[in-house]
Amino acid sequence: MTFKDAQKYINEIPKFTQKHSLEHTKRFLEELGDPERDLKIIHVAGTNGKGSACAMIAGVLKQCGKKTGLFTSPHLVCITERINIDGEKVSEDEFLKSFIKIKSVADEMEKQGYTHPSYFEFLFLMAMDIFRNHGVEYVVLETGLGGRLDATNVVRKPIVSVITSIGYDHMDILGDTIEKIAAEKAGIIKKNVPVVYLANREEVSNIIEETAKKCGTDAIGCRISDYKIIKKYNNHIDFCLQYGYYLSCVYSVPFIAEYQVQNAMLALRAIEQLPDIRDQYDNIKKGISEVKWEGRMEQIMDGVFIDGAHNGPGIDAFTKTVLENKGSGRLNVLFSVVKDKDYSYMAAQICDNIRPDKVYIAPLESDRGLDAEEIAERFKGVETSVSDSVEDAFTKALSEKQSGDMIFCVGSLYLVGEIKKIMSRRTMNYDKTERIW
Repeated sequence: MTFKDAQKYINEIPKFTQKHSLEHTKRFLEELGDPERDLKIIHVAGTNGKGSACAMIAGVLKQCGKKTGLFTSPHLVCITERINIDGEKVSEDEFLKSFIKIKSVADEMEKQGYTHPSYFEFLFLMAMDIFRNHGVEYVVLETGLGGRLDATNVVRKPIVSVITSIGYDHMDILGDTIEKIAAEKAGIIKKNVPVVYLANREEVSNIIEETAKKCGTDAIGCRISDYKIIKKYNNHIDFCLQYGYYLSCVYSVPFIAEYQVQNAMLALRAIEQLPDIRDQYDNIKKGISEVKWEGRMEQIMDGVFIDGAHNGPGIDAFTKTVLENKGSGRLNVLFSVVKDKDYSYMAAQICDNIRPDKVYIAPLESDRGLDAEEIAERFKGVETSVSDSVEDAFTKALSEKQSGDMIFCVGSLYLVGEIKKIMSRRTMNYDKTERIW
């Protein structure tokens, strides 16, 4: 069996199984010898920003000399991106070795009457196996969807939980009110395990505080007023926190979006809960300033940005960042989206707030992708160009770009992944010193 065989098998899992209960996943972990029990796990949930917060926490841990595993989703180009050790994605050989092991366990468990793990569950089991085999000390674990019923919530005793920004997304699964969604995210809170959360909405804060109280644990709220922007640059933001010993310390995030300062604040407060590294101030600062997280307002060439915003709250933050950083030339958008997102709201926010000169639209390669003509109908009052593929739309946008113009590619992480594949195939040259992570 080859890596490509393993990748093909995993991609076909959704065709013959579905999501299972936490007890089901626990049983598979038991068969593997409970690898998660030997790991110091930081569990992260949220609607937006959880991937960035995970990357920051993992970056700090690595900088502080801790062998660190990072499990995130989705991947942009290659499935191995989901399992990361000390800043490097797992190798194809290591991925294949663990795949064979987990598949063998799944085959044996099916003989006992258990159904096959879902796509996400299978990869989660692989990650736990790989992290144990590598002797990882810390694991930063991102939930896949929600929190309470997410496969990652089988972790019995994380050392700290983190909940990033919460907004409306996946409402068909998580609930149709912000309180219901918050309750699902708060489901990762465990007894006597501190939770650090973004306290930007009172209704969300109330749910998290109430859940933490029931679990007998501390809830550490991080408010917008808790940080101060010192200066914004064209590729980073300097800031400080507004209390305690943080007052004398200036941090830097290598992003142009202010919401990344909020994610950095969450990361800092989470690190504060780790006695073995929380006093390594210089390493903590360096870990935050050197974090790399692709597809989040990332500049891939002069005046061309890709951003993974794919829901209402994400687009709100995206439009704010664009307005703060737009140049003097034309402002164009390349947009694509999956069917189950609120694309009408996303299009309206882009039209009303950014008011782009032109919008390039194309369908995604994914089965979940939305028809381009249907997307175009949502962009009222702006010039649109509809293409048959992302590559055609991207090529056209670049060919029409003039000096000083800006192109923002947004709407889906699938779109980000497709553009990265296009860039890789064409081996386009651009100045990496101008790249914004």
